Amino acid sequence: MILLAWFLNEPVIVSVNAEEPATKITYADHVQPIFRQHCFACHGAEQKKNDLALHTYASAIAGGASGEVLLAGDTTSSHLWLLVNHELEPAMPPGGAKLPQAELDVIQAWIEGGLLEKGDSVARKPSKPAVAAFTPTADNRPAGEPAMPAGVLREPVIHAPNRGAPTALATSPWAPLAAIGSAYQISLYNTDSGELLGVLPFVEGSPYSLRFSRDGSMLLAGGGRSASLGVVALFDVKSGRRLTTVGDELDAVLAADVRADHALIALGGPRKAVRVYKVSDGSLAYEITKHTDWVTAIEFSPDGKLLATADRSTGLLLWDAETGRERGDLRGHTEQINALSWRGDSAVLASTSEDDTVRLWKVADSTQIKSWSAHIPGSNSVHFARDGQIVSAGRDAVVKTWKDDGTAIRDAGKLEDLALAARFTHDAKRIVAADWKGNVRVFDAESGAEVATLDPNPPTIDARLVATESEVNALRAGSQQAQEQLATAQQQVAAAESALEAARKEAAAKTQSQAEMAANLGTAEERLASVAKEKAALAEAAGKNAAEMAAAKEELAAAEAAVKAKQAERDEAKAGVTKQETFVQELAAQLAALQASLDEAQASLTAMVAAHATKEQEAADADAKVGELQGKAAELERRQAELEEIGKLREQFGVSK
Repeated sequence: MILLAWFLNEPVIVSVNAEEPATKITYADHVQPIFRQHCFACHGAEQKKNDLALHTYASAIAGGASGEVLLAGDTTSSHLWLLVNHELEPAMPPGGAKLPQAELDVIQAWIEGGLLEKGDSVARKPSKPAVAAFTPTADNRPAGEPAMPAGVLREPVIHAPNRGAPTALATSPWAPLAAIGSAYQISLYNTDSGELLGVLPFVEGSPYSLRFSRDGSMLLAGGGRSASLGVVALFDVKSGRRLTTVGDELDAVLAADVRADHALIALGGPRKAVRVYKVSDGSLAYEITKHTDWVTAIEFSPDGKLLATADRSTGLLLWDAETGRERGDLRGHTEQINALSWRGDSAVLASTSEDDTVRLWKVADSTQIKSWSAHIPGSNSVHFARDGQIVSAGRDAVVKTWKDDGTAIRDAGKLEDLALAARFTHDAKRIVAADWKGNVRVFDAESGAEVATLDPNPPTIDARLVATESEVNALRAGSQQAQEQLATAQQQVAAAESALEAARKEAAAKTQSQAEMAANLGTAEERLASVAKEKAALAEAAGKNAAEMAAAKEELAAAEAAVKAKQAERDEAKAGVTKQETFVQELAAQLAALQASLDEAQASLTAMVAAHATKEQEAADADAKVGELQGKAAELERRQAELEEIGKLREQFGVSK
């Protein structure tokens, strides 16, 4: 918004006498002195706030950062006039009284007289921007990128202390953009991010009807003041500039639409008439007077061929959009009709009413296709998406979606109070809905989750600045606290690093000790392996010794048996010798007689003695062998005792077997 600087000096008074029509009001003679006195300090040669300079005619006509501020012949579209006449906020001069009426009369006469530069200048032609024509297509898709606000001022015309209910709601068919109406202004929001993109002044009053053109390049706003004034304005979406204003109703406009080719604007309201104007020159094309009550809804078909209008007494009519001739009378609703919406192919019209129903109409023969109870106790809004889905809302505060045949899809959102309007976004992925308490919420169409809120009463730049400063101060305080916490944390980190270093040293020492223990363990394991081998060898030797001992015992037993046998034989031999000796003694007497047999007996005795000697030697050898085996047995018993002693030592010193 252009801000003008003012010095509260004595004004230069220029009399404009209505009885002297020949007097020309010029920039050089009448307006520049007023600007010099009040504006040059901030909008002159040395300083150009918002790129606006008023010190020369050329710079004043050129305008500022937001474009032209003066439109020849049109004070209602001249931003500079709206500011100095206190029709827009912030009123100029800021914080001061309104300019003297004489000076305002001069500025008004200069604008209405064609913005003359000098006395010999030719009046400039009315410089209302032309409305670009558009050729409707199958889906009315724009030729280039969809229009989005760029550089539109975000300063609200007014900021009410209490948020009221939105007066109107519209969404762009091709871009993530929503328009929300409130007293004297229209707020533009990005429906993806929730960001405020701009505020359009509607100084005529409240906009009760908002519609984007079918290609999304323009926004139509119809409204005014009850029992006083009603107009429709067209705005360029990208720049926010007002393109034209049509209508001069004696009451507020309640419903309006612009045809797809941008050629016609239809409006209606409490006066019961529908008036259709040519956009090119603002002239009345035709008038419809068949309605018997307030006109509550108006919409051109997407192909631009038909116009649908509805009223408060159940009337719903179709008209030829070009000529205004009646084309159909759609009867079925029993109470006030609140909203209309065309399907994208222009073949089906949806209507909704206080009778709770949403109805679908086949326009080719004006017959009803389907009717269903959508919201009890009354339905306020219906809207077709480009893909044919329907969204509705009503007094039950529920937002609902439906297939194009009226089959319910889901409850897509819940509001705090009765719903005023619900609209799909351009891609039908989100729904924007408004309620009587002034809430405007954005819901995810698939899940019904609330994803954003839009404020129909946006704060002023000053309020946002205060809020931002408060936020910055809070952030600074938080930053200071964070810095203190950081310092504490850094100290803790330093202490932790010191402890970590000590722990590292301790870990290194323990690692060294562990390494030494590991080395000792290796040595011990090697020794253990050696002992295990030795044990195995001892066990093997013990086994061998045991086998040898068993064999020796067997051999000893055999030897003892042999010795006993030999001893028996010896005893027997001794007995035989004794017997022979006795026999010899007995026969000694007979020796002489038996001399003949003595030699034989002597020989036999000699042989027996020799045999006895042999037996004696064998007995001695057997005794020696027994002694040797007994020695081996003693040695084995000694080794066994030694092994048992070794086992006890290992158990004592904890060495594994």
